[in-house]
Amino acid sequence: MSAPTLRMEVGFQQTAGFATPFQLDNATYGLLDTGTLGGIEMVDVTSMAQAVTITRGRNRQTESFNAGTASVRFYDPARDLDPLNTASPYYPYVTPRQPIAIYANDIPIYTGLITDWNIDYDIAPAGTVTSATCADNFTVLANMVMDSWTPSQQSTGERIEAVLQRPEIDYQGPYYIDTGLSTVGAYAINAGTNVLQYLQTVNASELGFLFIDATGAIRFRDRYAPAQGGIDPEAVTFDFTDDGSDTPYQSLTNQYGDELLYNFAQLQSPAGNPVTSEDTESAALYQLQQFSRLDLLNSSTDELQNMADYIVGQYANPVLRFTSVETQLAALDAAKQDAVLGTEITALVCVDKSFTTGSPSTVSQTLIVTGISHTITPGDHRIRFTFENVDQRPFFVLDSATRGVLDTNLIAF
Repeated sequence: MSAPTLRMEVGFQQTAGFATPFQLDNATYGLLDTGTLGGIEMVDVTSMAQAVTITRGRNRQTESFNAGTASVRFYDPARDLDPLNTASPYYPYVTPRQPIAIYANDIPIYTGLITDWNIDYDIAPAGTVTSATCADNFTVLANMVMDSWTPSQQSTGERIEAVLQRPEIDYQGPYYIDTGLSTVGAYAINAGTNVLQYLQTVNASELGFLFIDATGAIRFRDRYAPAQGGIDPEAVTFDFTDDGSDTPYQSLTNQYGDELLYNFAQLQSPAGNPVTSEDTESAALYQLQQFSRLDLLNSSTDELQNMADYIVGQYANPVLRFTSVETQLAALDAAKQDAVLGTEITALVCVDKSFTTGSPSTVSQTLIVTGISHTITPGDHRIRFTFENVDQRPFFVLDSATRGVLDTNLIAF
């Protein structure tokens, strides 16, 4: 077995020395119906890549997803990626904001934009080393602002689509948006409101998942989508095991602390006064641990009250959970490599840990993938998944053999 096959492409503006842009009065590039009208062409630069790191996801369950980042180190003895090199076929278009796409076994693992080219001339006699720093399309949204407008009352997914389709935004990238389960109100939006911050507030009003996937598309998933939205919670993408029975892992970490301990929640939107919820038994055990969001957009205080009760119900007591696993893809066969590489944020996986002493002898947890990172060098490809726990309370799920039994489950928020 070997590491997955890496492929990396960078987009460059077409020039007379690169690709076939249409050029007026040019005997070669000026013929009608024979060339293209310029634009970006993706170039395979895999042979130049020495090392790649990719990080996507969020740090904590109650926080927003961060922009996915990547760093690529290129060995570039011909200085093709040096913006000072006028002999480069891509000159003068080695610039920031060029698209980059990274694949493993032809499966996309990162899509974004190059934000910085950093060139090390110190070892020029041996060949220039160029490093590209990249960010996904959240960096585009983070640099957009809205005109003043007042939307109608909508579901959270409808509001996200309405923002992306605003004429001053006119977002050009792909997006896949769930309808959403919460309703946001018809509250005026001030001119200059940052687009990404506003969309993240809409997502917080849903307790959903708003992120950029490996193909570069915006994805919004409602709060039930990973474990409840039409997927039986017992059906997982694959199992990580340490006994050789399924997908092996090299390291496993867990967390058992107060990072997600909240026994008092205070929430507010323009719908009315703040609402609160408290678990007095938890507060007596651990002292008061408060979660507060006073900038939400929900259309009713009843919905906010349900959300506050849900947050306290889920986080009132600490839960020991597996937080991450790392696996070496070179140790997997091709089918398992592709399964792991194709796993996206919000997928469900099962992680098993075996013990030689104590009881029980095996602990198994079903978890939501909320972070994915890659570390790639020649012949070596490691991937780390970070997790959040699936709500362990027995919510009612139609057609589920374990959670669809009448009179035994919660209806849920």
